[in-house]
Amino acid sequence: MEKSFAVSKYLSAVKKLVTTQIPPVWVNGVLTQVTERGRMVYLSLAEFVEGDVKPIAKVDLYMYAGEFAQMRARTSALPIPFNFSEGLKVSLLVEADFYIGSGKFQCHVTNIDPNFTVGELALTRQAILQRLQKENLLDKNKSLPLAALPYKIGLITGEKTAAFKDFTTTLASSGYAFDIIPVYAKMQGNETETTVLEALGKLRQMPELDAVCIVRGGGSKTDLNYFDSEALCRAIAIFPVPVFTGIGHQIDESLVDKVAYRSCITPTDCAKFLVARAEDASRRLREKILQIASAAQQKLSRSTNRLSKMETSISVLFERRIAGERQKLDAVAKNIARAPGRILERERERIQRNLDGLHLGAQKIIALQKARFEIVETKVKSHDPKRILARGFAYATAAGKGLVKSKSEVQSGDEILMHFADGNVSVVAK
Repeated sequence: MEKSFAVSKYLSAVKKLVTTQIPPVWVNGVLTQVTERGRMVYLSLAEFVEGDVKPIAKVDLYMYAGEFAQMRARTSALPIPFNFSEGLKVSLLVEADFYIGSGKFQCHVTNIDPNFTVGELALTRQAILQRLQKENLLDKNKSLPLAALPYKIGLITGEKTAAFKDFTTTLASSGYAFDIIPVYAKMQGNETETTVLEALGKLRQMPELDAVCIVRGGGSKTDLNYFDSEALCRAIAIFPVPVFTGIGHQIDESLVDKVAYRSCITPTDCAKFLVARAEDASRRLREKILQIASAAQQKLSRSTNRLSKMETSISVLFERRIAGERQKLDAVAKNIARAPGRILERERERIQRNLDGLHLGAQKIIALQKARFEIVETKVKSHDPKRILARGFAYATAAGKGLVKSKSEVQSGDEILMHFADGNVSVVAK
């Protein structure tokens, strides 16, 4: 039977083999995990193929908290500082190690090549800028019109921070009625990109915003790297209103500063720009009011002059018209003085013509009425009972019955009196 080992002895042998046979080497990759836990810091370094989010290789790393603090101090003091964060490309000097407790291979980080990371950061920034330039996004937000008096302002900053206080105090002390709508976000650390994107999304839903300001306080230079995010740059570039930034220092500029409508150094500078914009709008408004007042005064003066001239002209025309009408009236009066005889003669002739017409008309009416009367008289005479009897007709009456109109009114034995034109005859009905 072959010799067997206890697990601990076996893993101890493996550890010895790993630590003695594998020399320290520089390893390049992308940090996918940075976790600080007590006195230890745990990291993961991975290798990716372009276009694939799944790593093709990964190694677990560890550092002691003191080592990590020293290394972070070095990278923060660089001309282009950076912090250890997920997604950062690094070149690390590692020593192979083996953890007996879990049988896990891991490496101890002992050094970092900052030049590698700085170069990668610069290349990454340049690549992002080139993509934004190619898609015409670098100046897209800058091309938006800014309201002459931007008073409704969306504010993205940390809650209860000096940046919030500086920005709001500057606007409040200006005397202009700015309407500030704050949406809070993390302005440093790994959550910066996510929370700022969420804040931009919320403000995008709010109507009638004039501008959005993204501001942060002092902070470290390394925290500015979080604002080199391509996602943030794109969100700002396509935002529907001008976006201002006040996140940097005097000599530092992040990528979001490049795509913003205007980049300011500090939150206070950002607020001062808005105040200056309001003051300029107020000044131009006052000038416009004065121009309108002056133009109105000039127009009133010109109108007054024209009115005065018209008044004089109308007065002259009126006098001329009165004189003309007076002449006409005099002429009419003279005609009237000469005309009474002619007028009386014409009236006498007109009255005589009317009298002749009335006389002739009356004669015609009388003749017409006489003819109508004769016709009626003829009709009346033709219906006279005597004339009817003279033509051979007769009529019968009975005692107590009067005129007999039907044989049914007569009974046998009744005495009937027949009336003729020349007399009456009594007969008895049978």
